[in-house]
Amino acid sequence: MEKEKLDYLKNLLEKLIVELEGALDANKETTETVSLDDSIGRLSRADALHAQNIALSLQGNIQIKLKLARQALDKISKGDDYGICVACEKPIAEARLEAMPETPLCVNCSR
Repeated sequence: MEKEKLDYLKNLLEKLIVELEGALDANKETTETVSLDDSIGRLSRADALHAQNIALSLQGNIQIKLKLARQALDKISKGDDYGICVACEKPIAEARLEAMPETPLCVNCSR
């Protein structure tokens, strides 16, 4: 991959990491434990637990994407095989990398 394109993707990854870290910080309050001592009512407590479960799931997804973005950025920094599918070892399409710069898989292997 040419240096200009690699620099562009590196910039996308850096921005993505900042966004994901911000999303994790913003999501902290909604993942806090729902206290059983609060008198918010049975249905309200159920709603709060449901919202907490959704927030925890979202947080897990963000953490996975953040890990992938950091790994991709590390590959670029080390001059490793960024843009090569980890499953089939073929190049990942540039359009896919622009849309998802953190992806370690080509379209076919991601299915």
